[in-house]
Parts: sequence; C-alpha cells; structure tokens
Amino acid sequence: MSVGPLLDQKRARKVLEQVLTSGELPPAFLFVGPHGTGREEAALELARALNCAPGSAPTADLFGGDPATDGPEDTGLYGSVLGGCGTCHSCRRISTYGHPDVIVRLPLPRPKSPKQNDPADPTAALAFKAENPYRDPEIEGGNLSIGIADVRAVTSQLAYAPVEGRQRVIIFREAELMNEQAQNALLKSLEEPPDHTLIILTTNRPEALLSTVRSRCRTIYFGPLPRDVIATWLEGAGLVMPGGADFAALARGSLKRAIAIAEGGVPAREEALQILSWVIEGRSPEALKWAAAHAFKSGRGAQVTARQVLDELLSLTRDVAVLQAGSEVPLMNPDQEQLLRSVGAGASVGAGVEALEAIITARGEVDRFVNLALIYTSLFEALKPLGA
Repeated sequence: MSVGPLLDQKRARKVLEQVLTSGELPPAFLFVGPHGTGREEAALELARALNCAPGSAPTADLFGGDPATDGPEDTGLYGSVLGGCGTCHSCRRISTYGHPDVIVRLPLPRPKSPKQNDPADPTAALAFKAENPYRDPEIEGGNLSIGIADVRAVTSQLAYAPVEGRQRVIIFREAELMNEQAQNALLKSLEEPPDHTLIILTTNRPEALLSTVRSRCRTIYFGPLPRDVIATWLEGAGLVMPGGADFAALARGSLKRAIAIAEGGVPAREEALQILSWVIEGRSPEALKWAAAHAFKSGRGAQVTARQVLDELLSLTRDVAVLQAGSEVPLMNPDQEQLLRSVGAGASVGAGVEALEAIITARGEVDRFVNLALIYTSLFEALKPLGA
C-alpha cells in the first residue's frame, strides 16, 4: 500500500529517481529524518520500483509524481518513477512485507534464554505494519534493539542470488537502535557489497551510527512535512479536532505524530505542562516528589516516556524563547500561546534560551541512561529562571 502523493519530499524524490534512471545503485542508502516523514515508506517504494514486473504501468508515486508528465516509463534500467506499478505480484508482496527479496528488520526485544543468541522474529510486527502503515506496533518485552544475530541472519543470505526479484533490498528501520556489535557485523557487507543487493538504513539520529557505517552509505534527508500536506491528509481521513484546534499545527512535520494526536492527544504533553507549571509557580516540593518517584524507573518504556516529556518541554520553552525575542517564527504550540506569553513576560531576559540549553542537556543524559530522578531534579533547578 503506497501512502500516495501527499508526502511532499521533492528533494529526496529527485535523488532517488535520478538513481533509478541511471541504473547505478550505491551499495547502501541512509534515509535520515524525523519520524513520520516518509523514510520507511520511501524505502519500500524504492524496493517496489527496483522489482516491479517489466512492462507494468506505473501509478502516481509516493512523492506525487505523475507518469503522464514525468517522463517515459522505460527511462533507465528501472524506469524513472519511484514506486513501481503498485498492482503487479511483486509490488503487492512488497507492500505486505511478503516478498522474499525485500527483507525488513526493526528493533525488537532480544529473545529470552535459551535462545538469546537467536535473531528476533519480526513477523508479528511486520504483519501489523502491513495492515496499519501509518502506525507503529506496540511491542512489549523490555529494551528494543537490532542485534548482531539479526544482522547475521540477514547477511548470511547475501552470498546467494535474489530468489525471484531483480534486486534484493535489505531495510533496517530505526537503525539508531542497532547496537555496536551489529553495526560492525554489517560493515563487511557495506565494504564489499554483494551483487544485486541494496541496503537501506533509516534513522532520526544518524549520530548514533558508527562513522564507518555512515561513510559507506549515500545519505538522503527527509524534512518535516508541510503543515498543509498533513492537514489535507487528516481531512481526507476524517480526523477533525474538536473545538477547531489544528492537529497539523501540533504535528511538527510528522504525519505519524498528527495521527497519534488526533487519536489520543499529544504524547507526554500533560506531563510537560505540569513540569512547566511547577517551575513558574515555584512549587519545588511537588516537583521534587515527582522526580523522586522516578528513582527506580528504568527500561525502554521509562526512557521513551522521558524522551517524550523532554521533547514536549523543549518545544514549549522554545516557544517561550521565540516570544521573548519578539520573533515572527510560528509557534510549535499555538494552542498554548497565552500561557507561553505569560511565562516569557514574567521570566528574566534570556530565560527561554537558558531553559532550552538545560533541556537539551537533560535529553542527552536520558540517552546515556542516567538515573531519571537525578535528571529531573537537576532540570527543575536549571529551569528556575523561568519562574516569576
């Protein structure tokens, strides 16, 4: 299932279609960009274009291409339109993660003993994605990663020719969660690329990958989606926000985030607003009691929630800094403008920028698995200049 022509990534489309037209594939791509901007979808669309049945009529592609105006379908080895026909046997199987030559791996919990050295089984997660292309599966079982066993299970197949397609495509989603051993295991395939094989890594944090991995991939950037693109998609899906508020304005360029907001509110936003209120009202005892409750919280769930809380707090203080500077840059939280103006007016000059720096530091500590109670306690202290 293609997500259609609404993911407005013209720069990425141009690069990928030039590659298709030339027929000269790099050994690997690194698709970099925020969640929900089309990285994974583009990887599948590229796999479809590379393996579409010869002679099939192309359809409108992921990035809004029109075969009637974008050039002849037989330009180059693979054609010039990204995405394939969408209807042939190969395209349909790729769309449902069922093609033997298009192998997708994503972060999963490590198999429990005695099979802890076995690769994780992605079948259930990919089946969910096939039915719900705009949502991520809810995966239980502790910290998620792509391990060395997962990489070896894939690379062991690369010595053989593709089973039925013209091009084998290996996609590692959220590659920032590939551990160092797994990245090193992948390096050999990147350094000595097998014939008829393309490797695609997708990530929102390329700095989490080894420099040796990044240097062997051709990087393509996916920017935040335009607000009107997201709004059009949401309207077509019948997702209208009560009271006339704007999901697209809160989405920060991510279609997935917009859908999540439409269906359940902004993740972790209430916690971020609570922290901000404690700071500006000087309610330190309540804040510290809340922080202390995180002393023994660990694991993926706690880390994910902490990142979400800090990301929301970062966007709120960013808007305070924008308002203090008198900038005309649009707010990331337009529905909270009155509160944020009040904070900016009551705080010391430059407090918004200082708060941004403190939250960025805290975000980095979460990624380094520092104790969450210590992170939040230090953060409250650093945010005090936002108080009246």
